[in-house]
Amino acid sequence: MLKSVKILTLYTRGIFYFLQNMLLYYYTNIKGVYKLEKLIFRGLLSAVLCIILSCNVFAASTEDVKQNIIKQAKTMGVEPAIVLSLAKTESGFNQNAKSVGGHIGVFQLSHSTAKRMGLDPYNLDDNIKGGITYFKNMYDRFGSMELALAAYNSGPEAVKRHNNAVPKHSRPFVNRIMNDYKYYKEIGI
Repeated sequence: MLKSVKILTLYTRGIFYFLQNMLLYYYTNIKGVYKLEKLIFRGLLSAVLCIILSCNVFAASTEDVKQNIIKQAKTMGVEPAIVLSLAKTESGFNQNAKSVGGHIGVFQLSHSTAKRMGLDPYNLDDNIKGGITYFKNMYDRFGSMELALAAYNSGPEAVKRHNNAVPKHSRPFVNRIMNDYKYYKEIGI
C-alpha cells in the first residue's frame, strides 16, 4: 500500500489547496464565486496551472495596472490623474490587496458594490472598471472631486448627512488623493 504524501499546502483568497498523490484538492466556502466545495484536478500540470491562475502568481505589474487605469479612465470619460490617485491611496495599485472589511483589489471594491455592477472584484479589469464607474457616479451625483472622493470613502449618505460637505473622518483620505492628483497633473497625466 502506498503512503499518502502531502507535498503542497496553500491558502489564498478563501481557497485552501493541497496537493497529495498527484491530485490537487481544492476547498472553499466562498458563496457565489466558487460554486463547488471540492474539485479534484488530476496530474501535476493541472495542479500547477490551477494554483497559478487562482493565486495571480503572474499578477500585473504596477506599471501595467496604471496603464490599464489610464486606458479605462479615458474610455469612460474620467480624468486619469484622479482615478490613479484614488487607486494609489486605496491599494498602492495592488490587485491582491484586501482590507480588514473585505474590500478587494486596486479600487478596494466591496462584494456588494461589485455584484450590483455585475462585476468580479477579483478580476483586475472588472475591479478597475468598477472603481472608476463608482467614482464617476459619485462625481455626477455631488459635482466635485472632493465630495465624490468623500462619498467613495464614506458612502454617499455620509456626505448627505454632513450637508454635502466632506465628513471629518474622510478629510485625510480626500487630502491625500488631491495631493497625488496635483502631482500627477504636474507630470502630465
